[in-house]
Amino acid sequence: MKFRNRRKRWRRGGGIFFLAVCLLLSVSVPASAAMDVEDLDESLFSEAQLEPPKAQSFTQTASKKGLQFGESLDDAIDLGIRHCLFNVNITEFMDASGNLLEYDYNGQTYLFNLDAFERWGSLFSQLQDAGINLSVEFLLPWEDGQTDLIHPAARTPGAHNYYAWNISTREDAQRYAALFSCIAQEFNGKNDLGYIYNYIIGNEVNAYSQWHYTGSDSLEENAKLYADTFQIVYTAVREHDTQARVSICLEHSWNTEIPGHVHSAKSFLDTFAKRLGKFGSPDFAISYHAYAEPLTAADFWNNSEERVQDSVHSPCITMKNIEQLTKYVKDQYGAKTRIMLTEQGFSSHGANGQMKQAAAIAYAYYKAEYNDMIDCIIFRCQADAPNEIAHDGLYMGLWTEGMGAMKASHEVFKYMDTPEGEAYTQSCRQYLGIQDWSQLIPGYDPKHFAQ
Repeated sequence: MKFRNRRKRWRRGGGIFFLAVCLLLSVSVPASAAMDVEDLDESLFSEAQLEPPKAQSFTQTASKKGLQFGESLDDAIDLGIRHCLFNVNITEFMDASGNLLEYDYNGQTYLFNLDAFERWGSLFSQLQDAGINLSVEFLLPWEDGQTDLIHPAARTPGAHNYYAWNISTREDAQRYAALFSCIAQEFNGKNDLGYIYNYIIGNEVNAYSQWHYTGSDSLEENAKLYADTFQIVYTAVREHDTQARVSICLEHSWNTEIPGHVHSAKSFLDTFAKRLGKFGSPDFAISYHAYAEPLTAADFWNNSEERVQDSVHSPCITMKNIEQLTKYVKDQYGAKTRIMLTEQGFSSHGANGQMKQAAAIAYAYYKAEYNDMIDCIIFRCQADAPNEIAHDGLYMGLWTEGMGAMKASHEVFKYMDTPEGEAYTQSCRQYLGIQDWSQLIPGYDPKHFAQ
């Protein structure tokens, strides 16, 4: 849709979802007073909410290769990516200033930011035209004047990058439902605004202090709050788009808990899924960040055997033992519960750093490509990020800062999923001490990339 007016009015009817939200909120309470997930009375919910889940579909692509980028769309397209991820702040759409969009939802009019829809739509439509599948990670930062969007128990500014969402009342929940109903309706691939195929709710939500601040240390409370939020977004999105995915985002601390900061990803996932089961077990996808342990160790195949083990009980799951994650999810939740590696990076710092980074990217990509539970692997980033250099000493780009110089990893990344992949990854194989990728990747066949 090309916006002809600077003030747009959209209508959307239907009271079924609002009833579902009201029923959900009748048992949803702030994290500071949360109930045990076992105490949910399923009779409060409609039959529609308790229907068996429908598996999320997925548009198969020629390659699972993806990239987070922000410097050059032309370069990203030339690299042959089929997936990408963008982080979007909810506050951009909720900012009721400037050019406004009026959206009628279940008898109430909501004001959203028209400029945000146009701005993101301009980019997303180009991604759609290029055949790139788009994942969007929706985030809630602290924004003066919009703190009512934050869960009441979490309204504390400080060392928290992002916050849990406020669904503490029916009105607050309906506001989020209206927003995602509007987003799903407009970014549906038919309005010249592009298509969001994967909605990621929050970032690394098991890291509840830094990346999804809740104001609580309780696993049960935090997972419940997140699951209820997920349910609201899931229902709003799937009402308009039954093909879209809605995903939980987890970081790599699989069996590692850091009191006051991080729940183990496994315990959070299982508690979240148990809570969703009370809503009729809607399907979900998993956006996982399989960073190396430690983050600065690009040679993930050498990750500590103490921290990264060939076991489901491993403290961490990285690309070294990613099979432990996929096996657990498949056994526990079934093959329909898909995994996307939506943020994966390797730094080029240190001795022989560029070659190490290139080898890590190729090795990680092939592990993902030949794992039937993984649907994409999205690397970060296009160019070294100044904040990551300054704060963490990480150089994860395919280019140096500001697209200054192309790294060795750039051409490896470009060709590793093409018929030229064998030639362009030869130096990577030499670095890894192998002659053929099949020595590391079961089932590897270069003919797989013939087209």
